[in-house]
Order: sequence, then C-alpha cells, then structure tokens
Amino acid sequence: MSARLIVNPRFEKGAYGDRPRAVLSEDDFQAAEHAILDWPEYAATPLVDRPDIARRLRVGSVRIKYEGARFAVQSFKALGPPYAAQRLVEQAKPPLILSSATSGNHGRAVAWAAQRMGVSCRIYMNEGVSPGRARAIEAYGATVIRVPGTYDDALARCHDDAENDGSYVISDVAQAAYPDVPAHTMHGYAMLGQELADGADDATHVFVGAGIGALAGAITGRLWQRLGADRPRVVVVEPLTADAVYQSAAKGKLSRTDGSLATVMDGLSVGTASHLAWEVLDGGAYGFLGIPDPPAVTAMRLAHEGGQSLVIGETGIAGLAGTVVAAEDESIRRDLGIDAKSRIVAVACEGATDLEVFHRLLNGARA
Repeated sequence: MSARLIVNPRFEKGAYGDRPRAVLSEDDFQAAEHAILDWPEYAATPLVDRPDIARRLRVGSVRIKYEGARFAVQSFKALGPPYAAQRLVEQAKPPLILSSATSGNHGRAVAWAAQRMGVSCRIYMNEGVSPGRARAIEAYGATVIRVPGTYDDALARCHDDAENDGSYVISDVAQAAYPDVPAHTMHGYAMLGQELADGADDATHVFVGAGIGALAGAITGRLWQRLGADRPRVVVVEPLTADAVYQSAAKGKLSRTDGSLATVMDGLSVGTASHLAWEVLDGGAYGFLGIPDPPAVTAMRLAHEGGQSLVIGETGIAGLAGTVVAAEDESIRRDLGIDAKSRIVAVACEGATDLEVFHRLLNGARA
C-alpha cells in the first residue's frame, strides 16, 4: 500500500474565519489557558531538534514536539480531557463519578484528572487493550472495567452505565445533559498549538496525526489564530486503513472511512472524524496524508536510535512517520513544497503507553 496525499483545495490562507471561530474562539482559548497555566507542574513540552533526521530527509531542520514529557500522563491527552473534566466538575453537584472508554491515553488522562480533583473514576476498556495500559490507569485510583468486543462496545457500555447511575462521561461524543465536553477538550488541546506558535513560529510545516482529528484541529486553529497567513502548512497524517479525515477532504464533507481500521497505530483507529475538528481542518489544514503501517515502526526506530533518543509510542509516532514518508516520496515532497530549506515540526503526541508493546515493535513484532 502506497501513501496518498490530498493538498487541500479549500485551504484558506488568510485570516481566521467565522467557521473555525465557532469551534475555537479567542475567549475559548483564553479560558483554557488560564486554567491550565494554574495546574501544578505545567510546562511547555520540549521541541527536540534532530539534525540527524533532517540530514536523512534533506531538509533544513526537523524538530519533534515531544508530548511524552506532558505531566505524568506522558501524552497530549493531559491537556484536553482533564480541562473538560475540570469544567464539568466545577458545574456539577458532588459527589460525582467521571467515566470514559479508552484504548489507553484518554482513559489515563481522565483517571489522572479525577485523582487530582478528588472524584471517583471508572474507565472502560475492551478486552484487547494491553494489561500494561490497564495497570497505568489503575495506578491513578480508577476502576478499570473490561468489556468484551471492541472499543465501540466499551464506549456503549460506558454510556449505558452512565445513563443508569448518573456518572459523567468524558468523551468526544457530546451528551445532551452536558454537551460542551468535546469542545472544551479541543480548547485544552489548543495549548499545544499555542506552545508551537511561541516556540516554532518559524516552522514551514507541522505534521500531526489524527484519529478523530481533535488535536489536529486544535493545533491548526490556534496556529491560524496566532499567525494567520504566516502559519506553517499543517499536514494531517492518518493510517491508510483509518483515514476518516482524508476521506472527508476527498469528498468535501465529513465522511466515514471504508478502511478496515486495522493498524499498528491503534490510537488512530477511528471510523469517523469529529465534526468540530472538521470545521477547522476543512479550511485550515494544508494537506491530508494517508500512510501504511511500516513507516510508523521505521520512524519509532529512527526517533529512538539516533541523536537525542526519544521513546515514542505507535500512535504518537504518526507525525514523524508522515514527515519521513512525505520527505522521501518525491511526488509528495514536491506537492507539499518541502525542500532543503524546510523547517519541519513533527508532533509526537505520546510517549510509550506500554513499554512492552513499544519494545516488541522495535524488535520486529506487531503489537
């Protein structure tokens, strides 16, 4: 399977418009920033310069925005769901229970937030999720409930239980009783875009992975707000088998993927993108790139073995894997305007959520 690219025919080079502003306004961002800056131990995650990778790719620079250093959660998820949970807890009547379905990082972030706020937490995981990810969540005091079947089965059980007992679901699916959780999640993620605007405003390209697209949308939106026409070209990276954002770009409207969803980049195994994220990405992203699985493992090794060694999980590696694919494919390189002077930022949205899986992949086995 070969990589495929769409250069966005609806790309809006100019000022931030009304459509993305309805999802992420300046007031939305300021509220999230005010809350997150007040969290203990908040610090911008590092931009790790990797000249060895830049030389291989024949570009001016490659910097990796390393979310493995994000709080104790070691993932960008520590920005979005915890901020949404905080907003919910501030408005709800205690005692309350937070709940979520997860394949790893999302549930870990919700459990971390619940522990910080002193509320109870239940996390639902399908039976295929690794024991290491479950233990990481339980370490924050959450109750892990295993559900037979798929992630969708775990999410359905989570929602059913919440409807019966009044617990609050922190998810990307809006609930009638508290509809703002998905939007507040994106507002929290926009802090990562702010950090990029502060620390990498000279970037020409930003590569970021997409599952439902909330992180990619938030980064795109905040860079667009801050830098306008001077913002870097954001390239959204997905597995070929789970390319909901790519398919939406191809059809010009929010669409499902018809892929199998089977991918080593399991955190990106999503059938439909977020409608909120699409409102930003439709005009704000420069390109949509679908990649096969092998470059993800190649990029994991590349990040770990050379220069300043980084541990990046199989989901978090998508941004760097997309960078490698784009720079080494002459057609894609040309279409994205990548050359010897390009200054590329690859967003590594997580460390390794399960070190056993990480080392198995590095040693040649699938997760």
